Amino acid sequence: MGKPAAKKCIDILLLIIFFVELGGMFLPILLHELLGFGMLALVLVHNAINNQFYKNFFRGTNNTHRTANKISIILFGVSLLILAVSGIALSPDLLANAHFAENLNWRSIHLGAAIAALILLFTHLLLHAGRYIHGRRFVIAAGAVFILAAAGIFGMPYLDRWFHQVHVDREKIVQGEKVPFRGRVLTVYFSRVGNTDFPPNVDAVSGASVMKDKETIIGNAEMIAAMAHNAAGGEIYAIRTEKTYPAGYIDTTKEGKKEIAAGERPAIREPCPAAEEYDVIILVYPLWWNTMPMAVESFLERYDLSGKTILPIVTHGSGGAGDSLSALRRATNATVASDCLTIYSSDIPASRQTIADYLKKYAAK
Repeated sequence: MGKPAAKKCIDILLLIIFFVELGGMFLPILLHELLGFGMLALVLVHNAINNQFYKNFFRGTNNTHRTANKISIILFGVSLLILAVSGIALSPDLLANAHFAENLNWRSIHLGAAIAALILLFTHLLLHAGRYIHGRRFVIAAGAVFILAAAGIFGMPYLDRWFHQVHVDREKIVQGEKVPFRGRVLTVYFSRVGNTDFPPNVDAVSGASVMKDKETIIGNAEMIAAMAHNAAGGEIYAIRTEKTYPAGYIDTTKEGKKEIAAGERPAIREPCPAAEEYDVIILVYPLWWNTMPMAVESFLERYDLSGKTILPIVTHGSGGAGDSLSALRRATNATVASDCLTIYSSDIPASRQTIADYLKKYAAK
């Protein structure tokens, strides 16, 4: 096989592996890792075959096309390096017993690097295509690249949120830096788990507000509350409603919308003992229809919390805190923190240090 044919085969194989790897959330972890190392090896082979180009990388006359091509290659290399480092940090085997930069959200870094690599690869291919095709065909190719890049930017986070099953080791990820407060601390949370009868085989996807530790179902807000409680100490209380919410996520969102529209405050099954005796309340809840769930209002309106401080932590799928802080301030006479912590659903397993950092701002006051 001649050099041009070998180069073509390697390029095709590299593209195939790259696109298969973009769907890594659907692959077995070991296969995803092996393909990742294989892709990096092929990139090195690709560069070796094109050694003449790289020998002249910083030589010769630069024009707009050549400069853009150089920039795309450099940035693509950087994104691959970040992919490799973050992939190693996420590996359950390679760094199983090492605490490698635990304060970084490696999953988000890995996903961001994958999206950047996708965009830069399309840019690189388009720049090469511009050497051979022109006019209308080039415009069509550029349009196709734009559509594919946009699909990657918006599609990969969507797939990650709704199709990536989240499995965690709860005992491990809730541990971290302690944040002592001067007064008594109570962590209060409202979660789907505990208010829903889930089937045993429920999909543990972050977009549906649940994850799993082996076969145990854990709610997103429940996990955040466990982290906050581990950091701040004190007591923890789960808001449980007398009504049971549907097992289906979409059905639950519909029920939540009805409650908000009607101003319905679900009855709480078990009251919180002596809620008024605490000085600081860490309040964890999901964002429902751009505000807080009505069950949280049921809790707040039940107690006189004047003189207390509420530190809100909101888990969300894209809306941040929404209008929930305004609703929170209307529902209580407690002092609500000037800012709240918002945690994207897929980022929860890596948010322990983020939670500690947020609490530290108020523990010192």
